[in-house]
Amino acid sequence: MVTRKSVLELLVRSLVYSLIVVVIDFVLIVFLAYGTGQLTYVLSFVVLLEGGICLLAGGASVFYSSSVAKISEVLFHTKPWDAKRQKQVEQQVQVFIVTGTFLVGEALLLSAI
Repeated sequence: MVTRKSVLELLVRSLVYSLIVVVIDFVLIVFLAYGTGQLTYVLSFVVLLEGGICLLAGGASVFYSSSVAKISEVLFHTKPWDAKRQKQVEQQVQVFIVTGTFLVGEALLLSAI
């Protein structure tokens, strides 16, 4: 059962992660770029790409986790895949997906400036 507290924790954690990414991108672009005339365009493009990559990685992790686990179980003789491990993967990937969503939203806000 999903509680309101766990949803708020997920949202806050993802928002903090996405803001950290935006600040790091901003600092790198300012130091690496000679002029800041195109700063918002470049920053919004980079953040949009990172958000898309984050969403893609999160979705692929959830979608292929059971397949990869079965392959590693057969090839490397790891412990069998069960529902508990699947639930753990889904909880870890939620942060990726929500952070990617925040990054895409922030990129859209930056491009509107």
